[in-house]
Amino acid sequence: MATYLTYPFKTMTITQSYTGSTSHYPHTKGNYRDYPIDEAGADYGRDPFYAPCKLKVVRIYGVGNGGTNTVWLQSTEKVKLANGKTDYVTIMLIHPNDSDLRRLYVGRKFNKGDIVCYEGTDGATGNHIHMSVGMGTMTCGGWVQNSYGKWVLSTSHGTIRPQEAFFIDPKFTKIKQTKGIVFKKLPTGKAGIKYTAGDYKVIKVGGAGVLRLRKGPAKTYSKVKYSEMTKSAQEKILKLAGKKVNGYVKGLTFTALEVKGNWGRTPSGWVNLTYCERI
Repeated sequence: MATYLTYPFKTMTITQSYTGSTSHYPHTKGNYRDYPIDEAGADYGRDPFYAPCKLKVVRIYGVGNGGTNTVWLQSTEKVKLANGKTDYVTIMLIHPNDSDLRRLYVGRKFNKGDIVCYEGTDGATGNHIHMSVGMGTMTCGGWVQNSYGKWVLSTSHGTIRPQEAFFIDPKFTKIKQTKGIVFKKLPTGKAGIKYTAGDYKVIKVGGAGVLRLRKGPAKTYSKVKYSEMTKSAQEKILKLAGKKVNGYVKGLTFTALEVKGNWGRTPSGWVNLTYCERI
């Protein structure tokens, strides 16, 4: 079951596209090219980059005075891309601060939704992330110099435009500025995914901060209370939330014993698997 690749910021404010006559223009022309965007997040602060799928760090460049800080992230499994293809994906991020890159190391893994790093100003005048995407795995050490003298992302199956890579999850990302780029929305109900029995992790919760459990595979069934859950589930909730709550919390892992549509039966009750990730 491939994961949909979703946009990795909670607020989209693209301040520079890959088109036009600005500094990104030479990246898209000549021999070897990529299609970078500058993402500034909600404001002038340092918004986080959230892992858009399970991924790992495959290269780190810069830190200190070694050059403009850059990190390469590669999915650990194939993902569903907005261009309709399913493949591994490699993402190159430029401008994170030294403090972020010193926390990372080659081989470090992240689950979907984990914070990887933040916008930075290393080699830049204002906080943002310069981001390029490619299909497949990293090649040529992660980048090659094109005929315009720009170092562009290099991957085994070629670089792609951001709208060919990322879906927009409206429940996660608020759009402020796209610079004319049109993105596809995440299919309603994650259409096309067939959920199966197995181990899952809660990656999203509702407004109450919990993912409600039901006594049957639909919202029409009554809710499961904390006192009605298994001892194991209660212990996990206390550890993650620090208190008793009537639902699963983000990060909690469980086993779906059987599946009906988008609903999985856990030892404590039925849960909507569209809020969860297979592990």
